[in-house]
Amino acid sequence: MNSLKFQRALRAIDPSVVYRSNDIEDRRLGDVLVGVKDIPVGAQTVCVIVGAPQHIGVERNGGRPGAAEGPTAFRKAFSKLAISAFEQHINTGKLVIADAGDIDTDGKTLEQIHDEQYDIVAQILSHGYVPIIIGGGHDTAWPTIRAMEAMGKPYGVVNIDAHADVRPLKDGGRAHSGSPFYQMLTQQSSHLLPGGFVEFGLQANSVALSHLTMIHNAGMHTVMLDEVRRTGLETAWTQAYDRAASAQSVYVSLDMDAIASAYAPGVSAPAADGLTPQEVSHVLRHAAASGKLRAFDVVELNPAYDLDNRTAKLAGALAYDVVAGLASLLQ
Repeated sequence: MNSLKFQRALRAIDPSVVYRSNDIEDRRLGDVLVGVKDIPVGAQTVCVIVGAPQHIGVERNGGRPGAAEGPTAFRKAFSKLAISAFEQHINTGKLVIADAGDIDTDGKTLEQIHDEQYDIVAQILSHGYVPIIIGGGHDTAWPTIRAMEAMGKPYGVVNIDAHADVRPLKDGGRAHSGSPFYQMLTQQSSHLLPGGFVEFGLQANSVALSHLTMIHNAGMHTVMLDEVRRTGLETAWTQAYDRAASAQSVYVSLDMDAIASAYAPGVSAPAADGLTPQEVSHVLRHAAASGKLRAFDVVELNPAYDLDNRTAKLAGALAYDVVAGLASLLQ
């Protein structure tokens, strides 16, 4: 693998945001995170964190602002987690977790930010690394989809969400936090696998019938929350993931509002009902351990409405599950 050098500038992270135990007997993620320039050539699995600190798309969609602070809250929580689930692979250099920093969003339009994110994620993918994008609004899914397209190979997508996010563009063709999968389904040419897009955990009281109809008319699939409960998580998820994973390359997008607000109050559009942390943890580990996960994101984390950093801690723990699932493939 070649050294990763971004064509776009990223904003460095304030060192005080990242927790370090400085205890060799109790190392935390903050102790082992590296910069992209320090990714070793021989690493087998490399996860690259990229922050997208903006909520422009949320505001365009009529949501409550605050998700721009999501990446910082995520890093504070994520960096405190112990590394015992994959420490041996960190020690041998087979697994590397790098932090590229944040996309510089100052003074830029959403469209400019999306173009920068596309370039960055495409570079990460081209090196065979796994980008972990931290939002920010769910509009961040669109540049990641574009980057998957740039690989020139069939891919599948699973959106874990209470909402379908297939709303049409705003006046003048402006994207927003509710439009990324509309953009994906209406692009002129696509490497998206036929039937390879699945919406998982949608709630009937949060999704318009017209949106469900659009997804089904495109030959794609929805798995409603009540269906998950009726069928059982294991069966519902396996059937959903297998549809996307037929492509061999899968992008999984996690909107934190898919989780009941009792567990995740700090989101842009909270839902009283939803999936549990245990359920989301299980499906993410399964996806990562499948050997087909190529990109992952956590979006709509909104610290302005969080309680005792509950949602940020959960977002960090779920990203940890993804890393642990990827590490399970290493020998």
